[in-house]
Amino acid sequence: MKKSVRTGLTAALAAPLVAAVFAAPASAAPNDVRLSTVLNDNDFSITFVNDSQSRVECDWLARSATSRYHNEHVIVEAGSQSPISVSGVADGDYRVTWLCTDNGGNQWGTEANPPTDSPEDFTVGSGNPGNPGNPGNPGGMGSLGFGR
Repeated sequence: MKKSVRTGLTAALAAPLVAAVFAAPASAAPNDVRLSTVLNDNDFSITFVNDSQSRVECDWLARSATSRYHNEHVIVEAGSQSPISVSGVADGDYRVTWLCTDNGGNQWGTEANPPTDSPEDFTVGSGNPGNPGNPGNPGGMGSLGFGR
């Protein structure tokens, strides 16, 4: 009888410790890190916005059937932004995908597991919304943030 009481008491006291050791890390909010883009004729800019409590490392890719533009290992400090400008982009239909990670294993972006955003599609060249031939739209592609 004493042995079963001791075993039960030990198990009851050890359970919270085991749960704390094996608990998953606190996950960050899906919109803590986001990407915004702006298109202007054959130029575009990408800005990573990091509202998380951690420094993040980001990769992005804008690709068409014939062209690729990308940047790897963009470091964005906690509470800051990192703008990137790309000039002379070849005409075409592009899709932007991205991924940011922190040292704690948190992920954000279209390539995150699970994804916190959807890829953004845009057209560069004749008839694109940012083309001077279509002055009714300034060319903003909007935010690629979560919840779109």
